[in-house]
Amino acid sequence: MPAGVQVNISNQELIELSTKIEREGKAFYRELAQYTLDPEVKEFLDLMVKEEALHEAQFKKLLSNDKIESFGWENDPTLREMINTHFQTDIFPSVNEILEQLPHFEGMQKSLDFAVEAEKVAAEFYRLLGESCDDIEIKTQLVKLEKAESEHLERIQALIVRYNQK
Repeated sequence: MPAGVQVNISNQELIELSTKIEREGKAFYRELAQYTLDPEVKEFLDLMVKEEALHEAQFKKLLSNDKIESFGWENDPTLREMINTHFQTDIFPSVNEILEQLPHFEGMQKSLDFAVEAEKVAAEFYRLLGESCDDIEIKTQLVKLEKAESEHLERIQALIVRYNQK
C-alpha cells in the first residue's frame, strides 16, 4: 500500500464484511447439503450453517459497543490490503454452478476445496482484526472466532479425506 494513503477502516465496513463472510458461508453450506446423500455429511453441513449464523450475530454484537471510540484496526494497512484483495468478490462460489460444470463427485470435491480456502480467509480476517485490536475483551472474542473458523477448516479437511475414501 503506498505510503501516506489513508487506510480508514470503519466498524460499519467490518460488520458488512463479516456479515458477507458468514452469510455466504451459510448459503454455501446449505446449498452443498442439498447435494449430499450421506446423512453424516449432511448433518455436518447443517451444523456449519448454524455456526455461520452464530458467528454473524457474535461479530455484530462485538462491534455494537458504542463506548469504544477506537479499536486499533482503523488504520491497519495489512488489514486494508486483505480487505482489498479478498473481499471485493464473493468468497464462496455457487455450488450449483460448480456441479453444473463438473460430474457430481468432482463437483463435491471442488466445492469442498473452495470451502477450505474460504475458511482460511475467514480465519485470517479474524486473526488480523484480533492482532490490531486494542480492547482485550474484543481481542479475546476475535481469537475465539478465529479458532472457530480454523476448526471449520480442520473439519472440512477431514470431510475431504472421508469423501475421497468412498
